[in-house]
Amino acid sequence: MQQLLSVKGNTLYLEGVSLASIAQTFDTPVFVFSAGYLRHRIAEFTTAFSSHWPTFQLMPSFKACPMIAIRQILTELGCGCDVFGHGELEGAVRGGVPPELISVNGSIKDQALLLRALRLGARIVIDSPREIHLTNRLAGELGITARVMLRLKPDMSALDDRSDFAPDYAIADLTDRIKYGIPSTELADIVNQWSSLKHIDCIGFHAHMGRHSKRLHVWREWVRATLSVVGSIEHILSPNESPVINIGGGFASQCDSDLDVAFRDDPTPELAEWAVVITEALHEGFADMKHAADQWTLEVEPGRALHSDAGLHLTSVCNLKQESGAASRQWAEVDTSEVFLDLSGVSGDSPMSYRAVSKASDEQLQVYDVVGMTCNAEMLLLDATMPALEEGDVIALLPTGAYIEPMAANFNALPRPGSVLVDGETAQLIKRHETIDDVFSRDIALAENPT
Repeated sequence: MQQLLSVKGNTLYLEGVSLASIAQTFDTPVFVFSAGYLRHRIAEFTTAFSSHWPTFQLMPSFKACPMIAIRQILTELGCGCDVFGHGELEGAVRGGVPPELISVNGSIKDQALLLRALRLGARIVIDSPREIHLTNRLAGELGITARVMLRLKPDMSALDDRSDFAPDYAIADLTDRIKYGIPSTELADIVNQWSSLKHIDCIGFHAHMGRHSKRLHVWREWVRATLSVVGSIEHILSPNESPVINIGGGFASQCDSDLDVAFRDDPTPELAEWAVVITEALHEGFADMKHAADQWTLEVEPGRALHSDAGLHLTSVCNLKQESGAASRQWAEVDTSEVFLDLSGVSGDSPMSYRAVSKASDEQLQVYDVVGMTCNAEMLLLDATMPALEEGDVIALLPTGAYIEPMAANFNALPRPGSVLVDGETAQLIKRHETIDDVFSRDIALAENPT
């Protein structure tokens, strides 16, 4: 997003729209997303991988930025969609994703979800023996053939690299322990029973590591370990369809400022570097298989790598406080909260950047603790250097495009912020602000005469 921010006069702009005008028109706090950045990033992904693989499909995860308007843009750009659960499947449908490009992922899918997916014509990513047998039965009852992929659990024990999420743990330990994917012993049982699954077509295989590392040798090993499993079960693939290999997501964003990542000191590769390493490992792994490399469709499922840098958050200064004694300090109290920004406790080391929206060129700077509005500590930014603030000034916090908005909560009964999409010189509300009535809409008061 940084390349789409500019200063005109003394005001910060996103694409062709003044952020000050967004704050005035739509009120704060508010999330703001850039359509231009999304288009730019989709083009980067497509160019990077298509340059090294003949058939490539982008399948962004809905969970990273679950808004219908955002999903409509991705659909217009030809993206499929990875979804988890009933809500995300409905979001993909409302976002116009063609059913054949919807991938229903995740564990413990219930019968209602599988029926909805089968009736739509979406494909199902199988996560357990229970799911494959339930899907087979339901497809038979509907008189159709289910298109499925098997989610694998690659063995990463050849690596001793630590996870960027949790540096106390090895990636091999976490990818083995995490619930997703079919355990190897159960996978063997499924494959042995494959001839009895009369209503299933296996169209490919899926494996997702997550944002554990930016080191390219880790990604090479991920692909190698995935194809080690694929090689032993390739024979169950449907002869009627070109096979699909989906290596998941987990790529870092350009800024790599996501708050759930504990270690981010390694350099962030360019997408082209990731693409080269992944496709080279795929070519090597497919060399001895029945299906040649150029027969496979390669899919990736970016979440944070696509969305994170596409969003920012606007908040207004409501009050200023000052201590001028021996320990001088200034506080800027703002109208947002850590519970809207997936922060907690003391956030002085927050990787988020910040800009004063209407004083973008001011050179006389002061130091503030920027604090939020709930009864938590709310230390959003400690010792933040910015122009001299006044009540009503607007501050931009960035990036907040991935996972931040869907994690917002209602602590202190606060209504959650709305969202605005900037596209060129236009800005429109794509998710309204919650109201107090919304916050209490699910509450049921005690009846006077309960039965």
